[in-house]
Formats: sequence, C-alpha cells, structure tokens
Amino acid sequence: MKFLAIEHSFPSRRVTNDHVLKKVREANAAHLTEAELATVEELVRACFAASGTTVRYHRAAGESASELATDAGRRALDASGLDALDIDLLLYVGIGRGVAEPASATTFQDLLGLRRATAFDILDACASWIRALHVADSFLRTGAYRNIMIVNAECNASDIYRYELRSLEEFAHWHPTLTIGEAATATILTAHRSGADEEEGFEASFRTWGEKRDLCFVPMANFDAYFGKEVDVAGTLRPLQFVSFGLSLMEFGTRKLVEHYRDLPQFEEFKADLVFGHSASDGAGRHVVEACGIDADKYRFDHRHHANTVSASVPVSMSEALKSGELAEGDRVLLMAASAGVTTALAKFTYHGR
Repeated sequence: MKFLAIEHSFPSRRVTNDHVLKKVREANAAHLTEAELATVEELVRACFAASGTTVRYHRAAGESASELATDAGRRALDASGLDALDIDLLLYVGIGRGVAEPASATTFQDLLGLRRATAFDILDACASWIRALHVADSFLRTGAYRNIMIVNAECNASDIYRYELRSLEEFAHWHPTLTIGEAATATILTAHRSGADEEEGFEASFRTWGEKRDLCFVPMANFDAYFGKEVDVAGTLRPLQFVSFGLSLMEFGTRKLVEHYRDLPQFEEFKADLVFGHSASDGAGRHVVEACGIDADKYRFDHRHHANTVSASVPVSMSEALKSGELAEGDRVLLMAASAGVTTALAKFTYHGR
C-alpha cells in the first residue's frame, strides 16, 4: 500500500487552557460555591497536566466541518497528482457527522467531485482511521479499487463542549470533554507495485471489549429507549453530550493496548523508526511506550500541540511528520490506539509515498 498524500486542516480558533477554565468558572458560578469552583479548577488543571493538554483548535463563527475536510481533500488531490475522477472509493471515518444517514462519505464525494467513486462510512471511535487503512489495504490487494481516499471531519467539539457541571459528582465523566480539539484530514492510497516483500506489507490487529462500552460514548436522542437501563448516567444525558469516564477508560485501554502489543511477536519485534499513537493523552502515551519497551524518542507526543482530535489524531501526526521531513520514504511505522468501545488497534508497515 502506497500513500499518495496525507493532508490535514485545523479550524482557526485557538483555545487555550486558560480560556477553558474561564468558561468553566463562568458557567458554574451561579450554582457552585467558591470552594467548589476552586476544587473544580484544581481538578481540571491536574487533568490538563496529566494529559499534557495546552491548546486545542475549534471552529470560529462561519467555519464548517465540511469546508475544513473539503480543503484537506483538495490539497490531498493536488499533492497526489491525481484528478478527482481517479478516485474510485471514498471512506469517511469521522465520529463527527451532521446526519445519521445517508453515509457522510456521500457528502464529501459530492463536494470533492469524486463522480466515479463509490462511498461509505467506517465508524469505530478513535480507531476509525486505522480501521479504514486495514479495509483499504484489503481492497487494494485484491484490485477491487485503484485509488482510495479516506476523509474525516472531527469537528464536533464546539457542539459537545459543556462547561457546566450540575454537581461535582459529574466530574468523573465530564472532564475529558475539555481536552477535545477539532481537525479534518484526507489520505489518498494506492497499491504498492514495486514487488515489496511481506515484511514491508501492511498488517493490522484489533481487539474489542464491548462490556466496557459505557466508559466512553456520545448518546443520540433515543439513547434511553435503547440502553437507558444499562448505563448508570442514563436519564441525565442530553443528545450528543460526550460522556467519558476518563481515568477508568485510560487505565483499562492502556492496559489492554500493552497486552495486545505484548501478545503479538510480529509487533513487539518490529523495529519501528516512528510510532504514531492516538493522542487522547500524552501521559497515557508515555505509559504505553514505557510498558511496551518502545524508545520514547520514536513516539510522537502530539496531544500537547492540538489536544484530542479523535480519529483524526494519527493522520494529523503523520501529515505533520511528512511536512517536517521526520517521516520519509522507507521508514518503518507502527500505529497504536486505544479507543472507546473499548477497541485496541495496532498496525505496522513500511511507509511508501509518492
């Protein structure tokens, strides 16, 4: 599998920790005591420090998710040397979306003029982009498609951000909201035709623990009718409110990711030049790297640069690494992610670009 392009777009509004803390204080001043406000602020600062959160980017007034993703898509087409009509499959992998149906992929097929492509969505929380690589690689190996574009528009932060706490008890599943950033990416892939041996081929592995699905989720309007009796916080949620029991999620997810990595010799023995992980937390990333015995100098700790951009975090990091020259032709790449669900994802390959 060959990467013809990886491009990303950030919205224009830069949101600092101080801005978030100011909003939290304003939203809770009427119903929390001064002592409670001080406690909340102290806890939020501690969470930011543990995750490495410093800044995130959110859409300014008038900016839309579709414009950001379309911009990334057009730049990816330019960088790849392909015409829009050369793309024959579009995969949309963002959690962020404006409709339940049809597939969000159809929106970007239209906006990007991919008139010869078919299009569908892949949704697996923060692991969605790595899932899409796996699907794309399978299609390219069989020759089912020639050129595949993967797009996401993780631009729901300004919609799901909730600065108000109804009580201090909500803090456990509320605080990760404040580390969410926004980004859009576009990746273009084609088959690698140079006679590469098996060691250079793409390989991925996924594991899922459905019993932990209530650690992190975004409910729809009909959530209670489907799952209400099974989730402790049901009945208190509003549609699209991001719920994440951050500490429990990180503890379980990182432990399972380390076990996953250790269980598969082909990954543990893979000598990666660069390691890209889902940037939910730089603190969690450091724990995984240390527990797996991975050289920390090879891992990109990018949460500090743009916070948690959900399924966009790995392609954003790869796009930035390409632009800086850190990622180059022939580099051996390892991808790692633990996402809501809880799913752990591993992928390894030798990077081949245009």
